[in-house]
Amino acid sequence: MLILLLENIKNLGKKNEIKNVSDGYANNFLFIKKLAIKATPELIAKAKIAKALEDEKERKEKETIKQESKKINDKRFIIKVKTGNEGQLFEAVSIAKIAEKINQNGFAVDVKQIIIKEPIKKIGEYKVTIKFNSELESTVNIIIDKE
Repeated sequence: MLILLLENIKNLGKKNEIKNVSDGYANNFLFIKKLAIKATPELIAKAKIAKALEDEKERKEKETIKQESKKINDKRFIIKVKTGNEGQLFEAVSIAKIAEKINQNGFAVDVKQIIIKEPIKKIGEYKVTIKFNSELESTVNIIIDKE
């Protein structure tokens, strides 16, 4: 039976895709959970248009992410922190603090995108990876300095 997916379904397909599935699977699972509807010629035509628009939107988003990745690569960000007499930090520099500093400088980075090898607990320069998606990542330099 030809169906139109209304949601992304793991191991089956993405929203607005037309799929051929068994009648039992369609009737007993997909239709009941409102994950799909029976595909008619009208729906197939609409789905193709919606899919094309979605693909274009996805392509634009990837291009934007690629440009952002190139802009931020190898940039330096200085974070000033309170330290003791010996130069030790009173608290580790968190991923949230790093994200905040990067965002203050005009880049859109989420906390979940930042990867550090270990907590930053000393003054110095550190390489931090920003993972934009499964394909793109950039490295920035974070400089921890006395306040």
